[in-house]
Amino acid sequence: PFDGRIVSLKTSTGQFATALKPVFTLIDTRHWYVVANFRETELKGVRAGTPATVYLMSDTGQRFQGSVDSISYGIAPDEAGLALPGGLPRIQRTLNWVHVSQRFPVKIRIDKPNPELFRVGTSAVAVLEPGRGDNGERH
Repeated sequence: PFDGRIVSLKTSTGQFATALKPVFTLIDTRHWYVVANFRETELKGVRAGTPATVYLMSDTGQRFQGSVDSISYGIAPDEAGLALPGGLPRIQRTLNWVHVSQRFPVKIRIDKPNPELFRVGTSAVAVLEPGRGDNGERH
């Protein structure tokens, strides 16, 4: 059991639930994460526990503190036919005629999210602070 929000409820009184047919989606609201795609050239010194500041596009005036939960160890290549469906995340490059740094998903856990603002799929901006330790001091 956990706290959450029910969305996409697709049932009515008297309707039967059947196997493999979703009736609703349950969003776990106990923990919130922001997944930011950082260039491979920006990951030096970033690891689990690295402090982060996040703001949501829905209210850019509020800042949220968090820390890196994990960094992806792989992404699907851009070359056609090499990616397995449902396997590694696919991150699109913006230019196809110039070599662009690859991007890797960084999962950031938010310390004290605002339950009125955080929603699955909301756009966010994340700033990592790899030189700052847990006590706020710079290294």
